[in-house]
Amino acid sequence: MKIVVVGGSGVIGSRLVTLLARDGHEVVAASRRSGVDTVTGEGLTQALSGAAVVVDVSNSPSLEDAAVMKFFKTSTHNLLAAEAAASVRHHVTVSVVGTGRLLGSGYFRAKFAQEKLIKESSIPYSIIQATQFFEFLTNIADAATHGTAVRVPPVHFQPIAANDVARTVNKIATGDPLNGTLEIGGPEAFYLDGLLQRVLGARNDPREVIADAHAHYFGTDLKDRSLLPGDEAELGEILFDDWLGRTAQPIPNANVQPAAAAGARTGRSQLKENEFRVGEVPAASVLLVGDCAVFNIEGGFCATQAMCPHRQGPLSEGSLDGTTVTCPLHGAQFNVWTGAVLRGPAKDPLKTYRVTVDGDIGRVEVPLAHAFQGA
Repeated sequence: MKIVVVGGSGVIGSRLVTLLARDGHEVVAASRRSGVDTVTGEGLTQALSGAAVVVDVSNSPSLEDAAVMKFFKTSTHNLLAAEAAASVRHHVTVSVVGTGRLLGSGYFRAKFAQEKLIKESSIPYSIIQATQFFEFLTNIADAATHGTAVRVPPVHFQPIAANDVARTVNKIATGDPLNGTLEIGGPEAFYLDGLLQRVLGARNDPREVIADAHAHYFGTDLKDRSLLPGDEAELGEILFDDWLGRTAQPIPNANVQPAAAAGARTGRSQLKENEFRVGEVPAASVLLVGDCAVFNIEGGFCATQAMCPHRQGPLSEGSLDGTTVTCPLHGAQFNVWTGAVLRGPAKDPLKTYRVTVDGDIGRVEVPLAHAFQGA
């Protein structure tokens, strides 16, 4: 069946697109880059034509309170209206465990409003509330960084691997609507401060994590169990130590300066949308940066569009052999330096972008016409 994945180039979306396509479904990875804008409604009618299921894994490009509320309310309203017109049979959304308990945060208020719109619509739905992803643990640290210290409350939480999330969303999207909410979390519970210290330590990040009972979590207070899923939650399979062993790559152990100092770059929250840490892209690997895939080829960096022009396969999930990347969906191959098609079924070359490096910060020099756009 035809399944539209809104936010199909993101951490969960790219994995989900791969799983659905491998199971034989017709998959559309919808994003502004592909001509679909859920905020303005542009391209929605065409993208949803004939679709049986829509999965929304998009996220707001801004975490500012008013902006994030506007994004989720406008985007979800437009999406549900277009689904009703297209007779879509199942709407699936990934939300966050604890949304209704954490309304002191503008982000969680916006996700709560999104869930309310979905529940009140005429479209059969499934809401999947996930705990935080392993892949975003450094983002939590970045948001809580003050100078050279990371201050977080010493509460329990139960993060989950993105691959486990994608597998659950794949199962729900291809089944009957729940018309309710499913919670999912990782197989193990940890203290937030202790786990963040382990993640930073594995990457040679010199920041110190400090347990501070008065610290906020994305603008809201936490109780000990605020971030934990309920007893009926489905649990993932991937253990934290196994994930960390496969993914941890040390970053340069630079002298970290206070964030107020000129030129300080201590966290992801202080990077621009087109920037990345050089240490995040080891040799012969690829990193998703916005809507671009950044490749490290023997110490040299280059970038291309993130999605294969054939059927929007996520190139960041493909295999890299020398200067050749292979799309994980249908096997199209491209030269990552030139964008040239080396093997079909793709016919159009990749857009390529220059990458510059300044110390430990890399930048994708995206032309103005192709600047990063939301989902």
